[in-house]
Amino acid sequence: MKRLLRWMLVLAVLAGGYYWLAVDSRMPADADFPLDMTEVRRLADSLPGAKPAQVRFEKVMSYAFTRNMAVAGDDWSTVAVPVYAYQVVYPDGTVLIDAAMSRAMAKPAFMVPSYDDAAWQRVAAALDRAAQIVITHEHLDHLGGVMAHGDLASLLPRLRLTDLQLAHPERMRPYKPPVGAFDGYTPLRYERYHALAPGLVLVKAPGHTPGSQMVFVQLADGREILFLGDVVWKMRNLALQRERPRWITLLIQEDRHAVFGQIKALGELLQNEPGVKLVPGHDGAVVDALAAQGYLQAGFQP
Repeated sequence: MKRLLRWMLVLAVLAGGYYWLAVDSRMPADADFPLDMTEVRRLADSLPGAKPAQVRFEKVMSYAFTRNMAVAGDDWSTVAVPVYAYQVVYPDGTVLIDAAMSRAMAKPAFMVPSYDDAAWQRVAAALDRAAQIVITHEHLDHLGGVMAHGDLASLLPRLRLTDLQLAHPERMRPYKPPVGAFDGYTPLRYERYHALAPGLVLVKAPGHTPGSQMVFVQLADGREILFLGDVVWKMRNLALQRERPRWITLLIQEDRHAVFGQIKALGELLQNEPGVKLVPGHDGAVVDALAAQGYLQAGFQP
């Protein structure tokens, strides 16, 4: 009987540990993230000039994760986690949102079944032409394309890294920026929102990383898209109001409480303003649906 009780205790501890690490995603009662869309839209209108006509995308590569790596409590089946770069097209130029990463950077990465070299070449070429380049956060699958550029110094005048992004090179691991690469570079500093270009507003959202931010795009025809970066990887996180599992958030050193606040705010936005199209960091179904609806166009503009 004592042996049975010991085994039952061991199983209970293991089950409790598994629940805490992989399943538990209860929304904290005090989770909060102020998201003032009135102010965001005011800023989208605040700069002179034409707003963008379209947003284009390139799918450069894809990870293969289990579903319960992306959404706490989901099953162990495999799900694609695609990596995108976006090109906001203005009448007189482009703004890039994220830059994916080179094949050399992706090769040692965890579970990468596919890589599109042609898409990467288009992203690399677009970096050279972009009027501005903005990065949602410090992780290599979003920032790596910039760091892999053969002439980083030529990008710096157009690269809008924030002070928090630049202050945390450890979040770019295993890549290390060359010593002195950012000497003399002045990062972007702002409190909560920043109008970067007509119709394009940055929304500070630290949590997934210290330098995480979202990017709001209002097109010339009035349609609105909010790029979430990696606040969540999948729309299912918002639909179910669930974070990534705790073991993932511990592994990537995420501020779990801050992300819960953002999930709560974005869930409310999804319900109250369905006209704002939300784009999670790695959701192919969302990107494909928005492409079918005409919000996004496949392939960067040459």
